[in-house]
Amino acid sequence: MLYSKILIAVDGSEGSFTALHNGNEIARYMGAELTLLYVTNEVTLPLYGGVHPGVAASTTVEIREAEILEQSHGEETMNRALGRVDPDIKTTTAILHGDPPATICGYADSHNIDLIVIGNRGHSGFKKLFLGSVSQKVVSNAHQPVLVVK
Repeated sequence: MLYSKILIAVDGSEGSFTALHNGNEIARYMGAELTLLYVTNEVTLPLYGGVHPGVAASTTVEIREAEILEQSHGEETMNRALGRVDPDIKTTTAILHGDPPATICGYADSHNIDLIVIGNRGHSGFKKLFLGSVSQKVVSNAHQPVLVVK
């Protein structure tokens, strides 16, 4: 079998759902397992000169709130994605936190993925999670074949 484990990166955009459709079809044809992966962006503190301690505390709270929203968006996106997967295909899901290209490539390496499927350009309603450069970075850094879907 050419592909037995396929990873599909999803971010909630139509581009990622088009990639999901293609990956689903390949998995059905090949008898492969699917992994749906959503990566939440890292939220960082902006750099300020002379930060007042009260501002730093409120910024930390804002970062935590943003992380909670990112996680919630990931769960919603994953539920929508699962609803589009053929129920006869063995499917695993993962929501991870980090730099999207590095996280996608690292997950593929550590889980013996045979093929990565990713949309060319993604942008969710919540926030841009996968910029066009994400697919390019995955293509450049992955050790597996990558199918970029338009």
